[in-house]
Amino acid sequence: MAPPEPEPGASIHDPTVVRRPGDLADLRTVLRNWWSFPAVGFNAVLEMPVYKFEVTCPVSGEPTSSDDPPEEIGSIIVPNSIFAEPIRKDILYFTYWWHRGCMAGYQQDMQLFKWEWPGSNKKARSHKNIGKSRMGRRKAPGKYDGVFSIPQRPREWRQGELKRRVWKSLKMMLSAKFAQGEITVVDSFNVGTHKTRHVAAHLRRLLGRHCNSALLVHVGTSDVNDNFRWGTAHIAQVRREDVEGVSTYNLLKYRQIVITEQALHKLIAEINNYPKKASSRVITFAATSENFREEWAAKKQRLKDSELRQRDYFMEFKKWKWSQKLYGALKVPRFDPLAGFRVKDFSILEHPYSEMRGQRAKWQKFEQQEVYYDDEPIETDFNDPADVEETRCMLEHSEAAVIDLSVRNSEIFLQHRKDVQSLGEAMWSAKNTPNSYFVDLNDSPNYDFGGDDGDSEDEQEPQAFDDEGVHGQL
Repeated sequence: MAPPEPEPGASIHDPTVVRRPGDLADLRTVLRNWWSFPAVGFNAVLEMPVYKFEVTCPVSGEPTSSDDPPEEIGSIIVPNSIFAEPIRKDILYFTYWWHRGCMAGYQQDMQLFKWEWPGSNKKARSHKNIGKSRMGRRKAPGKYDGVFSIPQRPREWRQGELKRRVWKSLKMMLSAKFAQGEITVVDSFNVGTHKTRHVAAHLRRLLGRHCNSALLVHVGTSDVNDNFRWGTAHIAQVRREDVEGVSTYNLLKYRQIVITEQALHKLIAEINNYPKKASSRVITFAATSENFREEWAAKKQRLKDSELRQRDYFMEFKKWKWSQKLYGALKVPRFDPLAGFRVKDFSILEHPYSEMRGQRAKWQKFEQQEVYYDDEPIETDFNDPADVEETRCMLEHSEAAVIDLSVRNSEIFLQHRKDVQSLGEAMWSAKNTPNSYFVDLNDSPNYDFGGDDGDSEDEQEPQAFDDEGVHGQL
C-alpha cells in the first residue's frame, strides 16, 4: 500500500495573495525552512491598515470604550524586502548581544574621572596674605565636591559588529513583528488633551487589555505634539522613540509597535537608502572584467602549485584586507597607492587660457626680480618736467632699460660698485641718502641724483661683482 501523499505546502511558486499583519503562510514549511523561507511566504502583497489614534465621544469628549473595534481609515502597501525577510534567529542573537554589550559599558550612576567631572579648572582663590593653605582646583580629589582619583567604572563590553548584520537584523525584526501581528499603524499622535488616562484609553482600544509593553514610533515634528508627550511620560512599559532610535534591541524589548504613517514612510526610506551616500547618489559598483572568474581561478591554482606556497600565501595575504563598507568588493588593498597623492595648485597666471596670463600677482609686487648695472648714468634735471619726459621716452626706447612699466618699481639701477655692498644696504641707502644711485622711475622727483664733482676721480669702469643677488654685468 502506497503511503499517502503529503498535503501541498507553501513554495516559491505560490500565487499572489494579500496578507495583513498576523497572516502566515504554511506554518510547517516555515518551521522546516526557517533560515530561508519568509513567514508570510513568497509572492505576497503586504498590506498594513491605518487606524485613527484619537477617537472621542462627540458629546462628552471622553475616549470611546476600549471594547469597540479600532476605526480603520486606510491602508499602506509595504515592501517585501523589509517586512518579508526570512527570520534568521542566529543573526538576531548576535545583534541582540551586541546591543547589550554597547549599553553595558555606561551607567548613569558610575563614578567619573576628573576630566569628565563637571566644573571649572580655574584656581578657586588666591593663597597670598589670607592665612589659608594653597588651593587650586575646587573639584580636586579629597575635596567635598571633588572627583575620584581612581573611579570604579564598569567594564567596557562594546565589540565590533558588521554594519550589514545590524542592517539585516533590523529588517528581520520588522518581518517578525509583521508576521506576529504586533505592529500597528496610526494616523498621528496629535491628541487634544494631556491627560494620561485618555492616552491609555486610546492604547487599550488599539492594542487590547493584555498588552504588557509598547513602543511608540514617530517622526517628531508634525505627527506628535506636547500633549502626547506629557500623556505618555508616566505610563509604565511605554516608550516613545523617533525613527532614528528604532533598533533590533528595542523591537525585541517591546511587544507591540505603534508607528505613525509618516514615521513608517521615513523608516522604509532610511532602510532602503542606507547603502547610498549622503548626497542621495546611488553607489556605482566597480565593473569587473569578462574573464574575472578564470583569472581568479588561475591565480589560486598558481599559488597552490607553487614550491614556496607558504611564503606566497603570506605575501598575498599582506596585500589585502576585509572591507568595512556595505557595497563594493569584499576585499580591498591594504595600502592605498594614492594615500600621499596631492594635487598641485597651479597658478591662474600660468594657465594658457587665463585672462590674467602674463600679469603679476599681488604677492609678487615687492619681489626683486632682477638687478641691473647702469654703465651709462643719466644726468637729468628732475625739476624740469620737459627733461624728465625726455628721459622717460629715451628709457622706453632703450634696449638696456626695462620696457614693462608695471615692474619698474622692482628694478634697481646701480652706478658704482663701491656704493653697494649687499642688496639690503642698497635698499637702505636708496631711501636714506640724497646722493643715491638707485633710480625709481615712478617716484624719481623725490630724490636728488646730483653727485659731487670731487667724486669724478674715483670713478672706475663698471665691473661685474659677485655680491649676493648680483651675478655679473647685464
